[in-house]
Amino acid sequence: MIVNTTAIVLKTFPYRETSLISRCFTKEKGKISFIIKGAQSKKNLMGPYFQPLSHIQIIYNEKEKRDLQIVSKVNFVNIWLNIPKSLKKMIFLQSILEITDFTLENNDSHSDLFNILIETVNNFENGQIKENIIFWFYECELLSEMGFRIDLNINENNNHKIDGSSLIVMQQLLNKSIDQIKFDKIMQKDKKIISNYLYQKLCYYFDGFERLKSFPVVRDILNSL
Repeated sequence: MIVNTTAIVLKTFPYRETSLISRCFTKEKGKISFIIKGAQSKKNLMGPYFQPLSHIQIIYNEKEKRDLQIVSKVNFVNIWLNIPKSLKKMIFLQSILEITDFTLENNDSHSDLFNILIETVNNFENGQIKENIIFWFYECELLSEMGFRIDLNINENNNHKIDGSSLIVMQQLLNKSIDQIKFDKIMQKDKKIISNYLYQKLCYYFDGFERLKSFPVVRDILNSL
């Protein structure tokens, strides 16, 4: 079956001498792994499309019994111009890609989460909302889309209770009112409470989450002034 879908590249790595394997989050089919034969050759034009965070339109002939699908055609949908200029944005987005890759099952469609991911990247690109808030928002939305919507009246881990000012911010995140959050007004202790609360939620629901390589750096940024 011919599949034509938009996708975000989550991770790409070399395969043998000249090829690449790329894991992509596609809107129609969920997480799919592709092999791009000869992509490391100078004459091959597909390689640049499969850099992490690339937003692409991809066409392939789906073979259900094949672990690695073969790309027929690919084009860029969006090219992010501002994100590469900011190390902080790149660090946050690398972590978001890693979280998404870790939590998604292969061939399990999550079109709403895909739209949220695109919205998240656009927010980083536009720069109108503080990066920390965008990251917290994505964590909340990912949990919700995976069936673990946060209920602030239930606390599975008493070591990370949400109350006071941090509770107000969490309510705004869950209500998708992120444009109303005044990051400069959030106290340092509340930043740490929110960051640790969401991290513990992810660890609680996804076994092995604490082993993700990107999170120590991201947590330092989230907890900083």
